[in-house]
Amino acid sequence: MFQPYSTPSRSARSDHAAHLASNGPALPLLAWLGLWSRMFTFRHWKGAPRQNLLLLTILALGIAVHVAIRLANQAAVAGFQTFTEVVSAESDWVIRSRSGPLPESVLTSLRSRLGSRPVSLLPILETTAVLPREDDDELLGARTTYQLLGLDLIALQNFASQTTQGSGWFDQKPTSSTPLPKSTPSTNQAAWRELVPPDDAYSGRLNFWELFQDPRSVFISESLARRVGLNLGDTFPLVIYERIVDLRVAGIIPSLPDQPSAPVTLMVMDLPALQTWVDRRGQLDRVEVFLDPGPDRDERYAELETLLKDWLVDNGENPEISQALQLVTSQDRREAAAMMTRAFRLNLSILSMLALVVGLYLIFQALDGAVVRRRGEISILRALGVTEREIWVAWLMEALLLGVAGGVAGALLGWLGAQWTVRLVGQTVNALYHATHAESVALSLSEFIRAMGLSVVAGLMAGWIPARLAARTPPAQILGKTGETTQVGLAKIRNRAFWGGLLLGLGGLCLQIPPLRWEGGVRLPLGGYLAAILWVVGCGLVGGQFLRWTSQALSFLGKKNPWLRLALSHLTRPSGRHRWALASLICAVSLTSGMAILVASFDQTMRGWIERTFQADLYLSSDGAQSASSQHRILKETWEEIVSREEVLDFNIIQVADVVLDQGSTLLIGADLRFAGEYVEMAWIQEPRVQGIHDPELNSGWVWVSESFGDRFQKRRGDTVRVPTPTGWKELEIVGVFADYGNERGSMMVDRHHWRTWFGHDQATSLILKLKAGSDPEMLRTLLRGEHPGLTVLTNRHLRQEILRIFRQTFAITYALELIGLIVAVAGLGITLASILVDRRVEFTTLRAMGVRHGELARASAWEGGILSLTGAVLGLILSLALGWVLIYVINKQTFGWTLEFVVPTGLLTALALLLGICGVGVSLAVGRWGADLAADRED
Repeated sequence: MFQPYSTPSRSARSDHAAHLASNGPALPLLAWLGLWSRMFTFRHWKGAPRQNLLLLTILALGIAVHVAIRLANQAAVAGFQTFTEVVSAESDWVIRSRSGPLPESVLTSLRSRLGSRPVSLLPILETTAVLPREDDDELLGARTTYQLLGLDLIALQNFASQTTQGSGWFDQKPTSSTPLPKSTPSTNQAAWRELVPPDDAYSGRLNFWELFQDPRSVFISESLARRVGLNLGDTFPLVIYERIVDLRVAGIIPSLPDQPSAPVTLMVMDLPALQTWVDRRGQLDRVEVFLDPGPDRDERYAELETLLKDWLVDNGENPEISQALQLVTSQDRREAAAMMTRAFRLNLSILSMLALVVGLYLIFQALDGAVVRRRGEISILRALGVTEREIWVAWLMEALLLGVAGGVAGALLGWLGAQWTVRLVGQTVNALYHATHAESVALSLSEFIRAMGLSVVAGLMAGWIPARLAARTPPAQILGKTGETTQVGLAKIRNRAFWGGLLLGLGGLCLQIPPLRWEGGVRLPLGGYLAAILWVVGCGLVGGQFLRWTSQALSFLGKKNPWLRLALSHLTRPSGRHRWALASLICAVSLTSGMAILVASFDQTMRGWIERTFQADLYLSSDGAQSASSQHRILKETWEEIVSREEVLDFNIIQVADVVLDQGSTLLIGADLRFAGEYVEMAWIQEPRVQGIHDPELNSGWVWVSESFGDRFQKRRGDTVRVPTPTGWKELEIVGVFADYGNERGSMMVDRHHWRTWFGHDQATSLILKLKAGSDPEMLRTLLRGEHPGLTVLTNRHLRQEILRIFRQTFAITYALELIGLIVAVAGLGITLASILVDRRVEFTTLRAMGVRHGELARASAWEGGILSLTGAVLGLILSLALGWVLIYVINKQTFGWTLEFVVPTGLLTALALLLGICGVGVSLAVGRWGADLAADRED
């Protein structure tokens, strides 16, 4: 019998494979499993466990990064839920104002219109609160933002009793009279839910009516009580507006059947009490409408929806207010919250694919190299009658196994990484969008399946061409031939420079594609992403030619260094694996450096914007303003007392309201435009061309809009915008567009004189003070902090530092993603060189026989890897300039609407290239020492 190998064990394996192949039709499953286990995956994986483990790690790492970002994004969005769903149930409809509060009179009008229909109404007032600061130098946004709901507790109790068969808020009976010890978990959950505690729970127990008469009573979540060690009856301070209020724990929010547990950030007060604390008597934020259960619910739902819509259009008691009301569902509110962060989450998810994309390059070349090393076996199997299809399936099964293993490991690593990532994502969402309480994440079955599917698809994509190549290996292949005899991928493409140039040109054309626009003004810069992908692939195609030119240019140095000459001899005619390794390095370096250019450009632009915009001496706001969704205000009597101080030369009251336009939500800002004209150097994108923009007597119908507003809603100077206010809709003309980097939703600015008239109150969102010459801002800051501990008082210098810190914090996660991409690229370089050295084991044996030492062979490998990594770094840096331009002027502009300066961090990019070169040399040297010991007849 023909024996292709010199050892009996190999002959036995060939006999077994031939037997299985010849009996394939009878036992196809056993034949394939035998072929797979004895001639393919398992034997070779056991022969090179470290290399295959590294390959598996690279795939798992790419999957893990994507899973971690995805889970963190989901947790951040889930944190912004309709909190009343926890304490009641998901409402059928929500009635809210497009701007400003709802007057309580809408309840009377609505109940009159509903008549005797079985419908429950739940009025809600909602604000945010934080615990007081412990350190005067505490960072902004460092404390947890709590969601404080004002509810009609009697109505809530009645509603809960109806929907839970009598298990309401006030009829839960404790099973133990022992109070829960502080900071100690209780084994008796019923004791935690007691709303009217026993006599020994605390002195001066509340009875039912005392509970409602005490404006300090608050209900907290069980998780919060456990975290901070609060018992029933305990008091704790909370910042509400600019006051520090000592509230008393009246009870624990109960868990209703089939409802989620109350989040740690949820607190509930009686509605009149909260209205008093925030000085909003007679006002609501929304009314939740619940259709009672019963027969014919679908018909009643349709009838009631029609009735409510008609009531909004024809509210005879206050037609101006009804015109600005909205009827939405709870699902609509959740989708609106998710829409706010969609662009941020989408860009983060795309960036998270960096490590996986680089990994695909490496997996492809590893499987391609395996085809070359095993071509002798494949030729034998083909000669013995194993069909192309069976070889092809066997190789795809190997890629499939790699994908399955990588998916399992990647999903678990991603879940672990998400526990850290969710905090970074949550910080960014808190700073730019809305408060979220996400602190941990769970890996659901659907996400696990998604990760497995992504990993399997990645493995099959990387293994498809190698499997096709393996199936087509001719039986006459010379068994003892070494080196890369097959040509796939980049090595097979002729005129690579032409095709690479064509892709680069197509990428340029893609930049003309307008962004995709979704509801709410969210944009997807599809053309920018396509251009980036085509440029990365195109540069990878032409990279091999640059590698050849680099090797030829360095040939004169090889005359005095034989080991460099040996390395250049391989790089002058680069193999397919050389090209793939170079392409992966270009991909990692270009994307990483492109992000570095974006971050540097953003930092430089922010510094200039801050320098021009923030020129006052002191900036005051409520100490509870710890997130973008903060609803804290400074009461009129407070800011009037502050601005009357003798040190104050001038001041500006800033008032902000969320408004819902026909196209989506945004911010309407009221400010003293006279103050802006005197002390602020506006960064105009389109400067006003009209006179009197700072005079409230002339600017009543004018509005300034931010650049992001104009891009999001496709508005320019001279256009009109229809704005809802509590006093009706206003048609305003856009007279100027200014740069603003604090809010991607966009903002509109009008004179505070008109804002105050429209919204009917003088509470300030923030207060800006310009001091008289000779006044000490630090001293006044200390005095104001002592007199008003519920206020945050920042000097100009401190405010600038905080703004830069918060925005840099939003990029923290990108640094980790960039580092992972580079680690994957360097690891892939090691895999590539190891695969190449295995192919050269006969050459190494010959050189050793000629007296060449191991260290000298390692130096030759180090030269080869160093030149390869530096070439990839240089080409990646060149490409990063183009990618940085796309990120700044296309992707960033179309996504967020911000215009940034183009800044190249030369020092950082140079250090990155040198670091990559050093790592490449180090890895190559280690791999070279390993390869120098390879035996010529070693089986891989």
